Amino acid sequence: MDSIRRLTAITSRNYSSTDQDDTSLQGGDSGKAVLYGRNKRSTGQIREITFSKEQACCIVGIVLMVMLMIALVAAFARPTVFCEDGYGNVTEKILLKNTASSGLFKAGNKDFPWQEICLPPFVKPLHYSIFIHPNLTTFCNEGTVNITLEVLQATNFVVIHKKDLNITVQDLFTISGKQVKIVQSLENAEHEQLYLEFETTMKPSVEYILHIQFKRLLHETLEGFYVSSYTPSGGQKRYLATTQFEPTAARSAFPCFDEPDMKATFSLQIVHEQDYDVYFNSDLNISLPYENGLILSVFNPTVRMSTYLVAFLVCDFSTIQGKTKSGTDVKVIVPKGQMSQSVFAMESCVKILEYYERFFNISYPLTKLDMAAIPDFSAGAMENWGLVTYRMSAILHDPKESSSDSQELVAIVIAHELAHQWFGNLVTMKWWNDLWLNEGFATYVEFIGADFLKPEWQVKEQFIFSVTQHALQMDSLKSSHPITSDVKDPAEISANFDAISYKKGGALIQMLESFLGIYTLQEGLTLYLNKYKYGNAETKDLWDCLTEVINDGLQTNISSIMDTWTIQEGFPVILVSRVGNMVYVNQQRFLLAPSKSDAVSEEDISPYGYEWNIPITYITDRDTEVQRFMLNTTTGTFSVKENIKWLKLNVNQTGFFRVTYEEHEWKHLLRFLHQNHEKLFCGDRASLLDDAFSLARNGMLNSSVPLDMTSYLQREKSYVPWGTALLHFNDLDFLLYETSVYSLFQHYVRKLLHPLVSYLGWKDEGSHMTQKLRSLALVEAIYFGDKKVTAQGKKLFDSWMKNGTWIPPNLRSPVYFAGITQGGTEEWQYLWNCYQKSTTPSEKELILSALGVTTKTRQLMTYLKYSLDSSKVRAQDTATIISNAAKHPAFQYLTWRFLYSNWDKIFERIGSGSFGIGKVILDVTSHLTSQFDYDQVKSFFESKDVGSGKQAVQQSQEQIQANIYWKQKVQASVVKWVENNV
Repeated sequence: MDSIRRLTAITSRNYSSTDQDDTSLQGGDSGKAVLYGRNKRSTGQIREITFSKEQACCIVGIVLMVMLMIALVAAFARPTVFCEDGYGNVTEKILLKNTASSGLFKAGNKDFPWQEICLPPFVKPLHYSIFIHPNLTTFCNEGTVNITLEVLQATNFVVIHKKDLNITVQDLFTISGKQVKIVQSLENAEHEQLYLEFETTMKPSVEYILHIQFKRLLHETLEGFYVSSYTPSGGQKRYLATTQFEPTAARSAFPCFDEPDMKATFSLQIVHEQDYDVYFNSDLNISLPYENGLILSVFNPTVRMSTYLVAFLVCDFSTIQGKTKSGTDVKVIVPKGQMSQSVFAMESCVKILEYYERFFNISYPLTKLDMAAIPDFSAGAMENWGLVTYRMSAILHDPKESSSDSQELVAIVIAHELAHQWFGNLVTMKWWNDLWLNEGFATYVEFIGADFLKPEWQVKEQFIFSVTQHALQMDSLKSSHPITSDVKDPAEISANFDAISYKKGGALIQMLESFLGIYTLQEGLTLYLNKYKYGNAETKDLWDCLTEVINDGLQTNISSIMDTWTIQEGFPVILVSRVGNMVYVNQQRFLLAPSKSDAVSEEDISPYGYEWNIPITYITDRDTEVQRFMLNTTTGTFSVKENIKWLKLNVNQTGFFRVTYEEHEWKHLLRFLHQNHEKLFCGDRASLLDDAFSLARNGMLNSSVPLDMTSYLQREKSYVPWGTALLHFNDLDFLLYETSVYSLFQHYVRKLLHPLVSYLGWKDEGSHMTQKLRSLALVEAIYFGDKKVTAQGKKLFDSWMKNGTWIPPNLRSPVYFAGITQGGTEEWQYLWNCYQKSTTPSEKELILSALGVTTKTRQLMTYLKYSLDSSKVRAQDTATIISNAAKHPAFQYLTWRFLYSNWDKIFERIGSGSFGIGKVILDVTSHLTSQFDYDQVKSFFESKDVGSGKQAVQQSQEQIQANIYWKQKVQASVVKWVENNV
């Protein structure tokens, strides 16, 4: 053990305590590999061994000698093997052993010397030298980390993060090699912190190296450093090791300062088997023979970055390569046998990366960008700098087997993750309360990138349906949170990865673009990225940059406008009235349902009194050019032309608010929709539907208005308005399920869909948007019981099942759905067998979704049970199955019973910090409609650990209360309308 404590091989350079130009960290003049080690017989003196490429080329013998020396140093650095058994047979015990210098023991939060959740700000990491050996036979990962750090003030202690790591050795040295004795080590498991106290005081003028040895078993979880697997066609099961560190899981892979503003550089040495490749954020420097036939791969230092962006991957995948015009190497890494499905991703990456360099006017900072398809992955993708990891369905596309809709998904996810290379990676939020600076911008920019890649797809047109409307729905709850919300512990941080940070954030940037203009916005973003590159920023920093580039003569202050949107939760509804040519507007907060009590709690208090500075846009029948008005008080007025018939506020729903009008104004808009709907922008038609249904949902508008409006849909042939309408129809389908008019309501929706499905037919033809609309319309017609459509779909399913007749990818969704809803055990089992055999990720996801639409209780129970069986489905799909099962009102209680009966298994399988926990809670419970349901849900989750799902529990309970309110106050008017009009 002494040799391990005294000798660690690391790849490094000379790290000074002063800031440097980070471009020097990109590999640079890397003709050298510099190895720092401590001789076990010395007093800790640092020795440096260097060799140049020129010498290697001239004198082969010297090269061999140097390589042998490096191999010997690495061999001494190898930690002792701790694991005794193979994966699945070892019970990992986090045993904190005593070291020669100190006793390490656990301490409760009360006894822990450092009481803050955040680490001491006066200790800064400069560089991490990581050595790991992830053994894919025993599944034990063991290694060391040398953290070069500095202190900004004199201190005799350091606090770092660790989680579930067995730490066996810890030492502190000055950069000159002098050991600093550790006198006390304490662990706070609740805060995931390790406290180290020293005999002497650390000084600001000295750099130190903190040396820690650790080990941990790798599990088949979906976070931290974990194991995944795949089986090549006709081959044996193969394992791989990969990472998912965002937001706070790097600390479970190696001890570190795991906060976004504690940026440092990282170098990695990793031991692996010969038939495996390894990938890291930076380029590979050299691979060397190691003992027992293993390989030691050494990587170049990275640029300065946050710990959550560190990634390493050990696998035996195949690769496809490309290169941008500026010289960035692009590589797609996929499981063997799926190379043909990676071509679209590689080509898309190259084109979008080149476009972003022009759009941001900043070059991509690294020399390479790897994109890896991971068989088990919780999220859609993760933007690790230089090594982006993806769920397989989010990166692989098979032109013969994947629909155009799934191809669009691949393009959008890639565009999102590449946007992060600037927003999030180059410039990172200081703390997780500003997560939206990462995710909101990437959500906004993904549509720009995908639109550049495929302008014929009309991706930008879908923004309000895919982003804005979903965010408005979530933000209409009192249990929502400000976009810059105060988060502290890891569970709160994980819960912040929701529709507010992503979609409301993206919608606010869209609103900014609408009143600043795209060129001013671009100029401000470029200034922001250049000013804070390789560093951290806050929301105010962005507003200051945008304010700086505005040249409107009005001295506009962006912060004064946008703080009202980011510091308080919720959004306004604008009440519009008109007298002659004068328009009067009034704002108030919009809520899905009125509060049960008039009492105001501290959580209800807003620094702006729920008043917003609102950039209003509007058009009229006499002026279709967009006009603008800024409402920065509760009420306001503006004038329009004389004798207009109608006016429409919030053009194309670019503003994050709702609008309601007086009854006669709604009638004018309804009349225009019915007479000549195509003269309104597609987004305006969708926003009228969305606002009217949402206002009727909470009783602010008579239900007859949105329901009367829907009759125009019989002439509508655009995807976005139909998508909006069907979202609200599905909501009503749950709410009306137990009423006397349920079958009449379904008949009405079928009637509206009939002209559209007749027009689109069953031929796989037309534009991308036509193909998307056809699939949507046919699936919804089947769901709402159209016998003719269902019969045609079942006929195609039977022909495929019995005769092998090929089904075009864009028609598979309605065909599979028809086959399962109308079929029995034979059809369900056949499709299940297809799921098991398929090697196309998008096809597997589609089949898994279709299996959940069965109308047979026994089959649905089998489906749900499979979600907990690792031999049947991957852990990443557990949440998907449970959510799918809850999509029909007939099975919502069955799914809820399954959830609470199996919560502990579900929670363990999905993961406490996974984004899927909140989704499952919301999807299963948010459609329940009785006080009994509310009480049961509330009581159940009060006694359960929900991890990152805490926010979702509150939101689901409020959704149930809103459903109860609707049934008490609104349902009667909807029932009456259906009875009178269908």
